Amino acid sequence: MPSGRVERVATIIVVASTVWFAIALSWGLFGPVGGGHWAIFGSRGIMADNMVTWGIWGPVREYTLERPVPQQYYVHHPWGTYWVLGAFMKLLGRHTYVVRLEPILMSVACPPLLYGIGSLLWGKVPGALAALAYVVCPITLAFGNFPGFEVPLVFGCLLTTWGYLRFQDRWQRRWMAVSLAGVLWSVNCDWESCIFLGAALGTLLVTGLFLPRWFAPVNARRFGQWWSLTFIVMVVTVLAYVVYVKHIGNVDEFLNQEAKREKGNEASLGVVLAARRYWIDVTFTPLAIAIGKLALPIFLFRLLVLRRHLEIFPLAILLMATIEYVHFKNGADVHIFWSLPFAPYWALSLAVVGKTALDLARYAVARLDLLGSHVRVPSREAVTLGVLGAVGLLPILMLPDGIRGLAQARATGGRFNDRGRRIFQDIDKASASEWMTGRMDPQTRVQIHTSMHTAWEVDWALRRPTMGTDAAPTRLATGGQDRYFLADLAFMKAPEQVQMAAEFHLVAVGQFVLIDRTAPFGPAEGFAFDVREPTAFEWYFVCGTDPVRSVRPDPWYTWELRQEFGQSPNPLPDGPPRALDELRIAHNAAVVAGDEARAADLKRQIVGQLEADNATFTDGTLLLGERFTRGVAPTLDLYFLAAGPAVADDIQFDIKSVVERPPLLSLVEADDKVKAVGMPLVIPPRLWRAGFIYVDRTEIRHRPGREVYSGFFTGGSDQTRPKEVDGNDLRLLTLR
Repeated sequence: MPSGRVERVATIIVVASTVWFAIALSWGLFGPVGGGHWAIFGSRGIMADNMVTWGIWGPVREYTLERPVPQQYYVHHPWGTYWVLGAFMKLLGRHTYVVRLEPILMSVACPPLLYGIGSLLWGKVPGALAALAYVVCPITLAFGNFPGFEVPLVFGCLLTTWGYLRFQDRWQRRWMAVSLAGVLWSVNCDWESCIFLGAALGTLLVTGLFLPRWFAPVNARRFGQWWSLTFIVMVVTVLAYVVYVKHIGNVDEFLNQEAKREKGNEASLGVVLAARRYWIDVTFTPLAIAIGKLALPIFLFRLLVLRRHLEIFPLAILLMATIEYVHFKNGADVHIFWSLPFAPYWALSLAVVGKTALDLARYAVARLDLLGSHVRVPSREAVTLGVLGAVGLLPILMLPDGIRGLAQARATGGRFNDRGRRIFQDIDKASASEWMTGRMDPQTRVQIHTSMHTAWEVDWALRRPTMGTDAAPTRLATGGQDRYFLADLAFMKAPEQVQMAAEFHLVAVGQFVLIDRTAPFGPAEGFAFDVREPTAFEWYFVCGTDPVRSVRPDPWYTWELRQEFGQSPNPLPDGPPRALDELRIAHNAAVVAGDEARAADLKRQIVGQLEADNATFTDGTLLLGERFTRGVAPTLDLYFLAAGPAVADDIQFDIKSVVERPPLLSLVEADDKVKAVGMPLVIPPRLWRAGFIYVDRTEIRHRPGREVYSGFFTGGSDQTRPKEVDGNDLRLLTLR
């Protein structure tokens, strides 16, 4: 038994781990819903909102103008998490923090549960190691507040395990009830819980009833009750879902979705894991993976040779996580968070390694004691604390990568490097959509153009049904359900922009455009985001990776839009230009007016605020300089002096980055992906005018390590694409 001091140290570790985890996961609790995987927050919020609004008990992922029918229910997963979220929204109202509350509460419960499991299986010190291991793992920090199925599933499996371990100690019914509550919750979270439960039930049946002399005798009556009730809960729950899905006629949809997620699983495991190597390393670190591999033979030895039948639970978790991760290849290739169910296995792996190290250390001390008084033998307490410190150092080594994983997840919408694809946080898109909602009539549906690259974050912000379209907007004679149209100028080609501006009244908030298809034509209105850094309070609770934005009318942007699209009236704004963007547009206005002296003076003012990074392109375009703005969401602005319009519609300026070396104190190798970074120009080069200055503004979501950013024009053909005169890509920025 550990001494009082050892117990106190273990308790302090568990309490500190749990508090740290709660603080880390609550970062951004009240923040807005963004894009990427974070769009799932919007999806879950819409489901709960529909449950409350329409009084339905099934989840529907889109807003509707009429009460949804059962055929619209989302049937690919059990509904337990949706019901809890719907109850929270009913009690607390429609807020983004409500969507995060359920996973945070369950995540914070995991370290104490792991401590309880580790203590019952191996002792207080291994239990404390398990709790510590869980809260430093990058994937648990990154996705511990994520309202998917992984966090509730882990919580349910741990609750089932802890409840059963307490139950089999004295066979008390109240602990049976705790374990059965975990079973009921797990089965209502995700189908893969049946793998965990099946492995545990099958093993415990053999060890407890068929081979009790080899393993350990059980209270047959109490064990039989628990086993039977667990089996009944699992089977009846799954059958109930199957029967209902068949009843509403959604079996084909369910099977098609499952087939989509397992697509490609015929590939060899080695090839699959090699393709995911960076994702695996950055979410767990090679250290955790190595310890998990080391622990597997230890678990098997203890289960089969030492006959520790209760240690089937960590192995059941491993089996469940492995089958899900390997079989549903397409799902795991898309969702970096699918490996989260491995996290409790990693935590329990460190615990069993700690238990093994403790046993070996005590055995060595006992052997030393036999040598007599000439050898100074450490006390049992000293040995225990020494092992705790030595093994506990391993998860501490992971903490820097864990903190980086937390920050990178928040800054990239949970996508990390997204295999080199372009990543935008899309908080600005959601903010613009929410502002536009105030200019729309109720009971209308919104057409979302493919240029928006939208997900549920926009639907959540609009609070109304949407429909995707890749077609240009058409005139709607009278009011109708599809009255409004949203598009993103940055991802539209020049002819699309020109056609839209010629037929409709554009309301642009930055690059995002709202059209009322019933409104008469009128010149464009431009609005801009006022952007500021968050206060310390806002940084923690609201926007730690994005600035605070508000929308205001912008007469300078209005002038620029009308000028580009040849619209009138287009008076110059009153008052002198102040901000850099206003100086840029005022310069262009001076060019239109033929005021060369004023244009030259304004150009000097602009260049004076830029870092000199001049470059000349083959079509005569000049890069005047760049401005890198640090903050919670750094931006890189590139200012171009146009020689005239580009000759091809699809010519754009792009930015890519490479990571040259990993950060200090990291266990993870540098990301080897060449990553797309650049935001397309809002006014495409095909519409540029000679002598005008244009800006390309890109968010910089820095990857860990030394990252180098380079720029170049894309599109067109080799003959028509502008190239830097010296033949090299522009080296724009280096971040460490």
